[in-house]
Amino acid sequence: MGKISILIPFKSDHGPRMNAFKWVKAFYKNTFPNADLCVGYSETNPFSKSQAVNNAAKTAAGDTFIIVDADIICSPKVINDSVKRLNHTPWIIPYSKVAHLNKHRTERLLQTDPKWPLDLNPKDKITKTKKNMLPVGGINILSRPCFEAVGGFDERFIGWGGEDDAFAASLNTICGHYTRLPHLIYHLWHPALRAVGNRHYKANYELALRYCKAIGNKMLMKKIIREKNNLLK
Repeated sequence: MGKISILIPFKSDHGPRMNAFKWVKAFYKNTFPNADLCVGYSETNPFSKSQAVNNAAKTAAGDTFIIVDADIICSPKVINDSVKRLNHTPWIIPYSKVAHLNKHRTERLLQTDPKWPLDLNPKDKITKTKKNMLPVGGINILSRPCFEAVGGFDERFIGWGGEDDAFAASLNTICGHYTRLPHLIYHLWHPALRAVGNRHYKANYELALRYCKAIGNKMLMKKIIREKNNLLK
């Protein structure tokens, strides 16, 4: 297993998101002491996850990328097992269940030591995402060459919405389809930002639709990738 880089895109709200991020960052630092921990920031307003991930990747030294949102916790064993699987599959989404901790449970967890297993009350009832509504973002595990083959994330996505689907579409087409594993990840509470309220929503939606229509068509997907790469020059 080569060196691992953990890429965390982040923008502070000087409140709940910052509190969650500090805990999550410490968690991955504690559970992966030899990993390259790279936090990426966005210069745009509203926040661009795409730009933040790409900025984190520019500072990364690892052969394997763990791209994880600043509010997501995943078992270290699941991550290590996923990295080993990259010998047999292009990229991995290591979960099939998402446990959403509410405000009270998140605040309580943030008072505990950032370690695994999580110090959660087993009596707590946790809301889980339905299988037919599972996202493709949250945490992605892939090789650095695979990330570079698709030019990273598309920074034309501004604000939330579409960037994860576009990234998945490009990886599935250029590198091969992901493997989704049957594990649970935890999502920490913070005030929600909705994609529909973003003034860039229409442009994001139309761009994501282009990616979706290009799935399976390498020539068309590479054309879209070249467009975004030209914008970054």
